[in-house]
Amino acid sequence: MKNNLRDNLQKEALSAACRFRRSGLNLSVGFGKTKVGLMYLDKAGGNTLVVVPKLDVIKSWQDDAEKFGYSEVIDKCVFTTYLSLTKHNPGDYQNLVMDEAHNAKASHLPFLSNFEGNILGLTGTPPVWQNSEKGQVMLTYYPIRYAYTTDEAVSANILNNYNIVVHYLDLDRDPKSHYVQLKHKSFYTSEYKAYQAATKKIEISTTDKSRMFAHILRINSLKQFKTKQKYAKKLIKKISEEEKVLIFANTIEQAKSLCKNSHHSKSKGEDLELFKDGSITRLSCVEQLSEGINIPQLKHAILLHTYSGSSPKAKQKMGRLMRLPTTETATIHILCYKDTVDEKWVESNLEKFDKNKIKYINN
Repeated sequence: MKNNLRDNLQKEALSAACRFRRSGLNLSVGFGKTKVGLMYLDKAGGNTLVVVPKLDVIKSWQDDAEKFGYSEVIDKCVFTTYLSLTKHNPGDYQNLVMDEAHNAKASHLPFLSNFEGNILGLTGTPPVWQNSEKGQVMLTYYPIRYAYTTDEAVSANILNNYNIVVHYLDLDRDPKSHYVQLKHKSFYTSEYKAYQAATKKIEISTTDKSRMFAHILRINSLKQFKTKQKYAKKLIKKISEEEKVLIFANTIEQAKSLCKNSHHSKSKGEDLELFKDGSITRLSCVEQLSEGINIPQLKHAILLHTYSGSSPKAKQKMGRLMRLPTTETATIHILCYKDTVDEKWVESNLEKFDKNKIKYINN
């Protein structure tokens, strides 16, 4: 019954896309976004360029092509990343399929503005603001023609259920809890004082450029504080060793300190494969696993940082947990610093999630 409904929804999404020469589809994780892309390619014919956020994602397309009987279709496609899109000649292709299409921005316009063929943009996290740089690219070249949300999929029993737990943490006031390295000096201070100092710099900024720079410095300070790392290590121990836990860190160094096994830009991928097949049940990562990678039986995720509400990253990370059997429930743990801008980011990221599935814990 569930598969029949999913199949019908996929056909519905495909039909909506095919009514236009250029279309965007906003599809929930677990909807079968790649399969819809393969169905589209099967109908389109001609030379096709498939754009993916990173090379790891190509294997997901190849695996799904084999699973659903589209191997011949995928063999005729050329794959590239968003980083390399403008190296291609727009005139060489009749079709362009953009996976995780929210990644396209103004720097890709040299290709997009000269491409005359069909475009399909696939995403589960379209830009929040249509007047933003990425929002304008999507609106101009592949406007959303069909949408199906995560909560719709959960209600229809297509996806597993989920819980979100927000853990509020105090900034450490120990005067030696945070190390500051400046150009000409270094010193220790507390996380609390470091945050107050960073906020003060924003308040006294007199130009847009200096204010933007001060905001970046404050974000970087929040990412470097140790409190969340210490809490995450304790939280991991409370989860059964039999269940998989994926920890999203801010830096490679953090990822390595949080977990024995990690996956990042400098790793070779062996730990990820061990995690996927269940040989290990703990894995830390940075951004590499935010989108495009499916991990079987992933029941828990811990997010050290959520970014601003306009960023799709938190939702993408949560989407990694929506691959369980529909009889099971995933849990997403979000760590949040009290009385900081972190609270605003978490609130805005959770704005469109079912409030009945969210729990708040003060520590």
